[in-house]
Amino acid sequence: MRMRRMIKTKRILSYPERLWATDIALTALLVSLLMYIFFLYPLGLVGSFRPLPGILFSLILITGAITVARNRIFRTLVFSWCLLAFILLWVRNLFPHQTIIFVINSLGLFFLVLLTSLILHQALREGPTTSHRIMGAVAAYLLIGIIWSVAYYLIALWIPGAFSIQGSSASSNKESLQSQLFYFSFVTLTTIGYGDIAAVHPIVRMLVILEGVMGQLFPAILIARLVSLQVQSKQKT
Repeated sequence: MRMRRMIKTKRILSYPERLWATDIALTALLVSLLMYIFFLYPLGLVGSFRPLPGILFSLILITGAITVARNRIFRTLVFSWCLLAFILLWVRNLFPHQTIIFVINSLGLFFLVLLTSLILHQALREGPTTSHRIMGAVAAYLLIGIIWSVAYYLIALWIPGAFSIQGSSASSNKESLQSQLFYFSFVTLTTIGYGDIAAVHPIVRMLVILEGVMGQLFPAILIARLVSLQVQSKQKT
């Protein structure tokens, strides 16, 4: 009897009921991403608010990484990586050199891929399908759009003229270019394709095709996986 109580106590101490230890955090992450994409990011294009979206987005990513990284050692490594990225973001704001911008965006791209993988692992792991897991999968879908926008921006910095954008002012300013490619990524992911931005370089065209295919296959595969998880959960019970 005492042994059972000790085991029960140890379990309570090992798995505290905190936000980052539950699937509710996936919903919180989705809400944060929606606020960033539809409110904070456009706000950053207005005068003195420009540094704000990048800083808040870094905080969102740090929170998301700590949320989904359940292993303590891995969580520490992710937090250290996020802290480095956060410092480099401030360096970029103070010294907006193209090399610094390229390095920071490359690190950010790697971290976004890692974070998306962690979110998908948590959202699609074995167990009953909950609304929070569905929200986490949607958050991963939005992160895919952001990942591709960063990749496009890196290529645009590396290969000038890789994109054909209506209006010369969009391609002359780096911040405006990043905003245009952010928009282009989500238009491509959802296969809307307005045609105001076109891929010119072969590497970019390959990435555009890949993103369009992912935009079509991801929801279908996601639904199939969530349905199979729900069926497996009901069969076990």
